[in-house]
Amino acid sequence: MNKLITWALAAAGALATAQSNASDLLPDSLHSTALGAELKFNIYLPDAYKDAPPTARFPVVYLLHGAGGNETDWAQQGGAVQTLDGLIKRGLIRPVIAVMPTTGPHTWWVDSGAAKARTALMNELLPYVDGKYRTVAERNGRAVAGLSMGGYGALNLALRHPDKFCAAGLLSAAVYEPLPPETSAARRSPAFQREGRFDPEAWRAQNHPALLARYSSGPQRVPMWITSGDHDALGIALASAQLYWRLLKIQPQLAELRIVDGDHEWLTFRDALPEALQYMDRACAKAP
Repeated sequence: MNKLITWALAAAGALATAQSNASDLLPDSLHSTALGAELKFNIYLPDAYKDAPPTARFPVVYLLHGAGGNETDWAQQGGAVQTLDGLIKRGLIRPVIAVMPTTGPHTWWVDSGAAKARTALMNELLPYVDGKYRTVAERNGRAVAGLSMGGYGALNLALRHPDKFCAAGLLSAAVYEPLPPETSAARRSPAFQREGRFDPEAWRAQNHPALLARYSSGPQRVPMWITSGDHDALGIALASAQLYWRLLKIQPQLAELRIVDGDHEWLTFRDALPEALQYMDRACAKAP
C-alpha cells in the first residue's frame, strides 16, 4: 500500500509539473469587416511564452485548414499541439506561436465576390495577433503553411505578400494547373463560381501561374516546402511536382519537394507537419 501511495503521489506530482510547464491552446476571435462576421482562430502559445520577460518576442506560423474545415482542425485532427511541443522540447525548432484561423470552410483564402478572405487575414488578423500577442511582428518572424485548400492559400499568400512571410509550407496543396479535377472541392467553392457553376476563368485568375510573373520580378523570395502523398487520389503529387519545377527556375535554392507514401488524408498531413515546421524555422532564422 505504501508503494502504491508513493507511486500515486509521484504520478500526481509529475502530472502537475507537466501541466504547469505545458503550452496553451486558446480560442480567440475578432470581428472582421472584410467578412462581415467573426473571424475565429485558435492560438498555440509555447511553454516559454508564460515565463519569458515582457520584452521577449516569438516567431509565429499561421496554419491554414483545408476545405470544409475550421479553426479546430489542426489541433484536433492534425496533432499540431503535440507536434509543436515535441519539436520545441527537443530543440528542433525555436519556441513559436501558431495561429490556426478560419475565414470559412470554402473560401480558399482568397478575395472573391463570396468572401474577402485574404483581406481579412492580411489586414485584420495579422495586425490583431501582432497587437495582442508577443510576436515578432516582422517578415523574418512570420511563416504560413496549410493543407490542401490551406496549402493553396499559403502559396497564394506567399506569392502575393512576399514582404510579409519568411517561409511557406505547402502540405498536399491543391495547386492544380490548369484546372482542378472534377472531384476537387474547388469546383464547389463560391470563390470560383459564377451563376452557381464552376468558372474556369475565376480559378485561373487566382491560381499561382497568374501570380508568378509579378512575384519573380520582385526583390524577395519565400522559401517553400512542398510535400504530397504519392497515392493522393486528387492528383496533388503531380501538381506539387509541377509547382516545384516552376519555382526551381525562380528560386533554385529556396524550394524543396518531398513525395511521401500516403493518400490525401490526415495521416499524411500529420506526418508532413514536423518537417515543414523545421524547414520554415530554419528559413526564417536566416531571413534578413
